[in-house]
Amino acid sequence: MGLGLKDTYTASCARHNCKPNSAIVQMLQQPDQTVWDCKTNYIGPEVSFKILLECIEANEWLKEINLSSNFLTTENIRCLVDVLIQHPAITTVRLNDNRLYIDAGKDLIRLARKNRRITVIETEDTRDRNNNKIPARFLGAIQSELLQNHNK
Repeated sequence: MGLGLKDTYTASCARHNCKPNSAIVQMLQQPDQTVWDCKTNYIGPEVSFKILLECIEANEWLKEINLSSNFLTTENIRCLVDVLIQHPAITTVRLNDNRLYIDAGKDLIRLARKNRRITVIETEDTRDRNNNKIPARFLGAIQSELLQNHNK
């Protein structure tokens, strides 16, 4: 019998000498593991994010993840996309209010093309800070791929 998500998370934290985030531990103990909302909980772009990626990989029921307002980097987006391309259930990825650039946009296009279950990718800047640096043509390409996914 494998480890539960909470155990996977805390074991990975111990392996990386990182203190477990109490809000993440609480989220991983909820009976419904199809939606993870990390918007109100700062994950950070470093080791904590890598640990969260391990949990995303382990949660084959996850359909929606909200990582808005987490100061994610282009490298974080690339790693997230690499995990989500193979994910068997994910349909919605919310990345609002992160400073996303051209390369993140390219990776999100790749995600929408490679994982046809995904029908929602959000990258809006809801706080009018102009954080989103993904060019309009890339955003349009993402939306075009998502529309194709939705129509399948």
